[in-house]
Amino acid sequence: MTVLVAQDVIVRIRKGVRYPGPGVQRRVLLRERDGDRLVHLWAGADDGDFAALAIAGKTPPTPTIYDVTVATWHAAGLSLKAVWLPNPDDPARLDLSGPAGPLTQLAAPVDAVNLALRCDVPMDMPEDALAECGIPTAELWDTLLAEEAAFAAELRDHLPPDMGVAFPGEDALEWRSIVPPEWRLYHGA
Repeated sequence: MTVLVAQDVIVRIRKGVRYPGPGVQRRVLLRERDGDRLVHLWAGADDGDFAALAIAGKTPPTPTIYDVTVATWHAAGLSLKAVWLPNPDDPARLDLSGPAGPLTQLAAPVDAVNLALRCDVPMDMPEDALAECGIPTAELWDTLLAEEAAFAAELRDHLPPDMGVAFPGEDALEWRSIVPPEWRLYHGA
């Protein structure tokens, strides 16, 4: 098993735009604690923003669904002990402990990360899964760009020609961190 730690939440947006809108997908970056590989998880706007707040140690004025879940667990005498991520695409396993003994629950990977961040518990991934999906830090930006290009090509292939969908050029986009308080700009892409 390899322990992962949350490193950042990034988004690909148009240059000059201050903050990504609600429809823009986020990517939660997890880094192996004792190594150089990264795993990225796709996240919706809310889930990605909630992870970014948790990474920064910030609490929103209104509790998130994750905060409510953790408060409910505590009221029931349950506590999250660990999160197991088999890979970025399959359900994660939450290992809980309570008055009736151990309990496991499946969750979407990004939900499991959000809960792990709020409960300060380890996130584990099997070494073979990390060997398959882990990206060396130096290769992150090229890998993300290649995945983005493949997705755009597939989308273009399945759209009717009269839809007129245009994708922004490479020079119009940038990677940006959404973890407060600063907005770190990634120049690697």
